[in-house]
Amino acid sequence: MKRREFFKKAGVSAVGAAGAATLATPALSQGNMEWVAVSAFGKAGLLGAALDKFAEDVAIMSEGKLTIKTYHAGELVGGLEALDAVQSGTAQMGFGAPYYWEGKSDSISFVAAMPYGLNAQEQNAWFYYGGGIEMADRLSYNPLGVKFLPMGNTGNQMGGWYAKEINTVDDLDGLKFRMPGLGGEVLKTFGVNVVLLPGNEVLPALTSGAIDGTEWIGPAADLGAGFFKVVNNYYYPGWHEPATVLDSFFDMQAWEALDDQTRGIVERAAASTNLWILSRFQAVNNASLQKLVNENGVNLRPYSDELLQAIGERTAEVVRDRASVSPEASELYNSLIEWRRTMVEWSGISEGKFMNARTSAKFEAI
Repeated sequence: MKRREFFKKAGVSAVGAAGAATLATPALSQGNMEWVAVSAFGKAGLLGAALDKFAEDVAIMSEGKLTIKTYHAGELVGGLEALDAVQSGTAQMGFGAPYYWEGKSDSISFVAAMPYGLNAQEQNAWFYYGGGIEMADRLSYNPLGVKFLPMGNTGNQMGGWYAKEINTVDDLDGLKFRMPGLGGEVLKTFGVNVVLLPGNEVLPALTSGAIDGTEWIGPAADLGAGFFKVVNNYYYPGWHEPATVLDSFFDMQAWEALDDQTRGIVERAAASTNLWILSRFQAVNNASLQKLVNENGVNLRPYSDELLQAIGERTAEVVRDRASVSPEASELYNSLIEWRRTMVEWSGISEGKFMNARTSAKFEAI
């Protein structure tokens, strides 16, 4: 059966606990294997398409030796239950963002993003050439019984959506704001009531007033999420997530049951998806931003220099304190800030000044 036909016929209807139990062991047929993958993200949009593309790539490259049936958030388990599903054996693979699992690991949020830290290009360099994948595995994922691979990056995010203008740190006090990860830990020190919600619950929470604002990803994803229908103050830059890793994670027993060739295929497909997601966001974000502003009346606002300075100074303190809670978090933090030091030097020389200088070349179409 062709892979596209497989997805059409397999369907993605939700199953109950009894049905989930039947998925605990990968299906084997004439040496072939079928995995179940669960996602923290909904089917609609770029991230839903990315997981399906990954599964199709694996099936094609392995010539059907490994097929992966995808279940998006809410179809088999809730979005924030994806790691639980893999740990329990209900699924062999999960897809999400590392800071969604911070309740299970003191160090895992550092894998996702560090406020005022690395951009996407620098983060990928750390993963593939700075030992980042191996370090994340050893310190964060393997102790949870899973194997980690980076499988997407949002690039630099937007600062977030607010019901009111935010000009100084005093405007943060008392806000109910959705922000996961280390950025949320920083905001708490300014009196923000930080809330963690999966994507499909954010718009209802904004609509009901349960939260006063939210960060999400960037213009393309945010446009699709419809936040502009409720609040219209849209701030930049995304100091909290200069780039955010999306993670794929695999039950260790299922991973080790694969032969070397099939593991290599999964690794290459994850790396391909990592590039595909980042490139896709980069390609569509500006057009989506223009649509938000010009067609939907969104107020695009920069954070003030005063606010960014105050948050930056606080971030250095909060993140260091957060890293001190365990040897694993400390080791990841030290690796990342050393990598950041070298990247700040090189990126400042290679790209920093160029970004301003290139505006002087006034190209026109022929």
